Amino acid sequence: MIEQQSKRQITLFEAVLNNYSTLQRCLMFTCAFLVVSGFVFAERANIASFLFSGLPMGIGLTSNFIAPLVAVGFLTLSCSAYFGIICVSNASPSSQQANGNRFLSELRMTLVFGACFGLLTAILCSLIFVIAEPYLPQAFLEYHQIFGSLDVVLIVLTAIFSSTLYLSVLMLPLSIVLSRLMVFETTPSQVKLTIGSIVISSIILALFMALLVAVITATLSINLFIFIVIITIITSSTLGLLYWFVGLEASLIANLVYCLLVSYLAHIFL
Repeated sequence: MIEQQSKRQITLFEAVLNNYSTLQRCLMFTCAFLVVSGFVFAERANIASFLFSGLPMGIGLTSNFIAPLVAVGFLTLSCSAYFGIICVSNASPSSQQANGNRFLSELRMTLVFGACFGLLTAILCSLIFVIAEPYLPQAFLEYHQIFGSLDVVLIVLTAIFSSTLYLSVLMLPLSIVLSRLMVFETTPSQVKLTIGSIVISSIILALFMALLVAVITATLSINLFIFIVIITIITSSTLGLLYWFVGLEASLIANLVYCLLVSYLAHIFL
């Protein structure tokens, strides 16, 4: 009877702890959403100019893209809320206490690690662009003029939205699908699941980005297609690897450093 009561108390304690953890995640997600929404509201004029103005101020989207953009934003928000609040593994009390003791040191290491990988990825992609520039169509190169009109806040919002869109809408749902398919294997491998989700999601995103760039620039070029695919695979693979093996913070800071450095180099040399 005593053992049953003690087990019952532990179970209730863990339930309360998990509910409190869910409440914490919900509060953190709400605060992050409010902060990002505040920056979006403050930058609404620049965002509208970037999306719907013609060159050299923006990419020149038409009103037909408003509904898809709203749908993508709502899908990103919904998936981020699901994976950030609900679909999170609950840690035990001992591990939570241990993580709390070294939280700041691990966070610093994570941010430094992500910043270094973001810097290396930006340098690699910039070198690929320098090599491929003579072979890219002029209709695509003209769009680099918009980097001169971007401010830091808009670049930060772009980095946050793009990384969140890739992780929550594409890679994480794909990892769930692959994990369901690997149930039938006798010895499912977590590394195999992780690498598979990164590779497949990177290829899907690369093909989609190549098609999107071709539609926006109104040009069909095999050189442009190959360039966009290579750049997208490199950046998305970096984000996926950092997310799975380092942490979400490393993935976000890597994409932020990447976007800032690429925008700065494009503004200086183009």
